[in-house]
Amino acid sequence: MTDDLFVKLRKKNYGRLVDRIIKSLNNFNISPDFESIYTILSVLTNPVQAIKSENPFIAYILNKPQNIETYPKLLDLLHDFRDYIYEECTIQRDVLQSKIATYDNLFYILKKDPSEDNRNFTKDIANKDKAPVSIDRTIVTTNYDMFVELYHNVKSIRYADGFRFDNNRYVGNLDVRTYSEGNDLNRWLIKLHGAIWQFKQGDQIIKTTVDPKSPHCPIPIKVDEEMMIYPTGEKRILQNPYFTFYQIFKVQEWKKLIVIGYSFRDDPVNIAILENLQKTDSNLIILDPNPEKAISNLADSSNNYRISLSKFNERIIRVQGGLEEEETIDRLEQAVLSKNWQDYKNKVQSMENSKKAWSEHVAQARRQAESP
Repeated sequence: MTDDLFVKLRKKNYGRLVDRIIKSLNNFNISPDFESIYTILSVLTNPVQAIKSENPFIAYILNKPQNIETYPKLLDLLHDFRDYIYEECTIQRDVLQSKIATYDNLFYILKKDPSEDNRNFTKDIANKDKAPVSIDRTIVTTNYDMFVELYHNVKSIRYADGFRFDNNRYVGNLDVRTYSEGNDLNRWLIKLHGAIWQFKQGDQIIKTTVDPKSPHCPIPIKVDEEMMIYPTGEKRILQNPYFTFYQIFKVQEWKKLIVIGYSFRDDPVNIAILENLQKTDSNLIILDPNPEKAISNLADSSNNYRISLSKFNERIIRVQGGLEEEETIDRLEQAVLSKNWQDYKNKVQSMENSKKAWSEHVAQARRQAESP
């Protein structure tokens, strides 16, 4: 999506602006990824207002409003790109099956972990009632797509997501009490930044199980406004329903948290993770093509809030790779079963030695079979 955004900007004759943004971010060792680029573009549509609400220090550096370049026409491009985000987050049928297989592998691995977390069952978001649950029973995501919901529907697995679908299987109304109902076999899904099929409908907040914009939608569904927190510096996490979901996430006490593909660029989410690391003897497993970069972003949050990340170093397990890669799945399984970072490295080394020995054995057997 980052590359697509660059292409669209250059086609609109914003090439020089793109180059300047990339150079500025690199100067401060900030990845020029989709979130950082989108944040800057959003601010550039009304930079004075953004500075007033976000960062007085930037006002000090720039000195005068006249020194700030403004690009109001970028607003149309951002609206176009929000439509693009919606389209990209709509799961196509031709990729659904492969994603289901990936999730099957993931949950199969998680079931091997014998440890349990304390899930807080709440009706008022106060941690009063607790129940032990396995590592795979709570899913928290900042993604907008609906794949987790589709996966559970295909597999006929019950889950609570804070919406109540009483008499209509296509439309549910916001009701966080659903997290407190049923038994501990329910899987929880907490979507911190909303979803592409989450909307305002009058004064209600709804979630649909079908795309209301699709011509194939089985019933007419009226929607007034999409409910997503877009990747900008101005997060709406303090507004409901996002804040309620964030509170539910924040009070959970986990012993193991697997983080997949999250860049650690969201301070409220980072603080919830850091606080749990402080108060519990827990492991944070980061699966990412560049886990060290993700950790450096988490370190920025820890420095801002005076939480020492270094004392958690042995409890942060880095798994390098993508979730769809077979070798990564093998390493993730070792991470789930490891006591700490060093234990994980030992397990991976042992696993790689075994694979190497087996490959040499197979090669030797083949040579012997081929010799006269």
